[in-house]
Amino acid sequence: MSELIVSVSEPEREAPLLDYAFSLARQWHAWVTGLCVIPIDALVLALPDAAGVLAAEESDALADGAWWQERCQAAAVGGSWEVTRGVYRKVLAERASLADLVIGRLPGWPAALQDVSRRLAETLVHGGCPIVLVPDDWVARPALGHVLVAWNGSAPSARAARAALPLLRMAERVTILDGTRGPGARAAAPLREWLARQGIACEWLPFQARGGVGEAIHAEAARLGVDLLVQGAWGRRRTSERLLGGATRHSLRHSRVPLLLAP
Repeated sequence: MSELIVSVSEPEREAPLLDYAFSLARQWHAWVTGLCVIPIDALVLALPDAAGVLAAEESDALADGAWWQERCQAAAVGGSWEVTRGVYRKVLAERASLADLVIGRLPGWPAALQDVSRRLAETLVHGGCPIVLVPDDWVARPALGHVLVAWNGSAPSARAARAALPLLRMAERVTILDGTRGPGARAAAPLREWLARQGIACEWLPFQARGGVGEAIHAEAARLGVDLLVQGAWGRRRTSERLLGGATRHSLRHSRVPLLLAP
């Protein structure tokens, strides 16, 4: 059985995230685990009664287990609720190593981008698990419709396509945004052949960004009205782009559709 993990921080504010996660789990016949991390950081530890504060937060979070099971039953999926204390990015990275997919919120505010990017990078590196980030205003569909795969012939984009394979099989329509340069037919041949062997029928669109790559990718995603964008998380040189690639950083800041990133 496939395993999905949903990072839940504020249940009352996360309806789009949860609707998306349960819709995906139902289509995938997957087990869905709600993971609530009680963060232990310097600010918490500096409180006069840090232990009491953490214990109260953990007690409140554990009480949400009944609510989670109600959500699972309403969605007709199997699921469980986990509450863990620790450093958020470390807990998520470790837990992700036993999952097929992690689902979380897409940051909707630039001030949070740096911290979210760091958490995301560590989760991808150490957890080895693809992540889908869902915008706060996204309206979940009953079924996964149109998936757009950003392809440039690189190893990161190939890993992203491979990680997205179960979702590509579920999708009603798949489009490959082919940004390979030079003799594109030869560069794209391995992906074409692999998708054919997997039984994935898809459309191919030639792609050449005249400005920023990230901006151009999202312009195409908006034009096509896609339900999911798949892309590799790394730039061409990880060190020069501080782990996350420039196109990925643009996606984290501006994406208006769910975004699948893979290590």
